[in-house]
Amino acid sequence: MKKRILLPFALLLFATCTPIPPGGPAGPSGRGGGGSGINPNACGKISTSDVGRKVHAFLTASAELDSASLKLENSVKAACVRMAQELQVATTGNTEEVCGRVTQELEASLQVSVSQEQRLVTRTEPPVCTTEIDFAAGIVAECEASVSADVNIRCDGYCGATCNGVCNGTCSSVNGDGSCAGTCDGTCEGSCSGSCQGSAYVDASAECKASAEVRASIHTECTEGKVVVVMENVTVIDASRLDRAVKAIEVGMPTLLQVGAKAKLVGGAFVHWSKTAISLAASSGALVSDLGASSICVGLQLAGAVAASADISARIDVSISVSASVSASAGAQ
Repeated sequence: MKKRILLPFALLLFATCTPIPPGGPAGPSGRGGGGSGINPNACGKISTSDVGRKVHAFLTASAELDSASLKLENSVKAACVRMAQELQVATTGNTEEVCGRVTQELEASLQVSVSQEQRLVTRTEPPVCTTEIDFAAGIVAECEASVSADVNIRCDGYCGATCNGVCNGTCSSVNGDGSCAGTCDGTCEGSCSGSCQGSAYVDASAECKASAEVRASIHTECTEGKVVVVMENVTVIDASRLDRAVKAIEVGMPTLLQVGAKAKLVGGAFVHWSKTAISLAASSGALVSDLGASSICVGLQLAGAVAASADISARIDVSISVSASVSASAGAQ
């Protein structure tokens, strides 16, 4: 039996070279700028073995996640800057600071610009987020070296193509045994082919599951939310301030709703990804026997993924929380 060489991970790092820094230049919140240095191709061709193929898939997803989380927060900040300009408040500072001023000014403007007996209502139609199940299945198939048709992916939402299995909701076509064979409005506990309006959950090894779920959520397309400010039965006291508030809502809220919806899906996939990153990094010494000379380089890449996880989590969190807080200040329903 081939003996695995188990080395403490810290020893591998500090005995060889300098770890990858957690993040690049400061991003919109003063956190790392999505430049964590995660590079799935930095260690050469490692996909020739089963372990190497899975690790490479995981690092690919990690690099995409780092970049995507920064893009989400940048979109949030850009929307808040547009709103701040309409509200005539400062646009300087990080994401929380700019969006915080927008939240406060919106709430104040909508309170003092109309009579207190009535309040303006911002009616919203939430974005529709579509995840391509076939895309996720292809990632798993490549990662596991299997066939896409053999991959089991559960859709938590509306399975808009065909759900083969149990539909915990409403199924458009039911087999004789009671299983679903059509679109499923609920949770498809089987294979969902085509598109899924919701999250994709993958049945695969930890690395391939994390890779597929993260990349599927990143590639999810979300429509812009629709926003209508209802001004019935109100007495306008300060028309100019009211106009600024309404304009701010119109130019920023659709994007915030869109980004917030996608950030929730990415955040759901982040949970398993972060656990897998920690587990892989902790056991990276065992990769020596599988990846040979590339194992130390791979260990550093995995360390970079773990180091980047705090910034990634913070970006996702602010993208979700800002959307919620600004929506609340606008009286969204």
